[in-house]
Amino acid sequence: MQTRKLQQVGGGTYTVSIPKEWANDHQLEAGMELYLATHSDDSIVLRAAEKDVDELATATVAVDGDEPALVRRALQAAHAVGFETVTLEPVEAFTDEQRRAARSVVRNLVGTDLLVANDGEITVQHLLDAANVSVRQSVVQLQFTALSIHRTATDALVDADADAYERLRGRADEADRLFRMVARHLSRSLVSLEEIDCLGLTRATLFDYYVTARQLEGVARRGVGVARAARRLSEPLPDPVAENVREAAEAARTVVDDATTAVLDDADEDLTAIALDGHERAVAEIEAVDEALFDEATAPFDGSTAATVALARALDHLTRTADRGAAVADVAARAAIRDGNV
Repeated sequence: MQTRKLQQVGGGTYTVSIPKEWANDHQLEAGMELYLATHSDDSIVLRAAEKDVDELATATVAVDGDEPALVRRALQAAHAVGFETVTLEPVEAFTDEQRRAARSVVRNLVGTDLLVANDGEITVQHLLDAANVSVRQSVVQLQFTALSIHRTATDALVDADADAYERLRGRADEADRLFRMVARHLSRSLVSLEEIDCLGLTRATLFDYYVTARQLEGVARRGVGVARAARRLSEPLPDPVAENVREAAEAARTVVDDATTAVLDDADEDLTAIALDGHERAVAEIEAVDEALFDEATAPFDGSTAATVALARALDHLTRTADRGAAVADVAARAAIRDGNV
């Protein structure tokens, strides 16, 4: 890093000199037109070419093959990178199955529309303006969705509700859509400072939200796993076991809820500590339920082998849920240290 003094030229123009080696390294010459932009993080960017967000305007991807998965992967990858308009071109021609795959992908991406879907082209456009997006609110919505799925899955497990699994799979897709939207904005921010300006966030905060959203999407999937286990139960859990499972699941969800709220509340240190302490208690509580499950002396659960294994798997999902909450609490702890020292 070098320092330069700001010089005033004339009545209202200021200049800053550029080291000669910098100019040579970037092929800058006297008389060239340069592009200047200020950003919300107090940076002033000097470019020799006009780019930034325009780099993410369009993308064209060749699809070599007739498998629907090729279309799905290409559209999802281009969307995650952050391109506004994505055009897929086939080496030969798109099949009906590939066009249906494109429609399915678009339905599962927030703010995206399918413009063209024919034999020779599939074009998708992202319509959501970053200036109208609240990443924080998306994380709040994801927090509510993930915990709601998990809570419903716990009820399904206790009641041996086999039908809940299919219902919750669809809701988990909603959680996935919200996470993909947050991931898209993070990816765009790595290329475009203008994206950060539109979102009104720092890159550090956006990354914290991204990690939190990723963990919350995982909580939703863990909830679906609990509901999957419910399909292996032929009858509701006995009252003592049901009560223990409910309490253990609630303890795991509380860790997630407290940790997420800590991140959203500007790295609240008290909530972070509560979440981390709660993680240890939740894991211990789940382990106690698991150990009692196989204790022949107490025999709290007189189910079939398949039902016992299913319940053990459900308890593992609860442990993993609490672990994801602890991972979010770690995000809040790092943010608190960063904000207090940067």
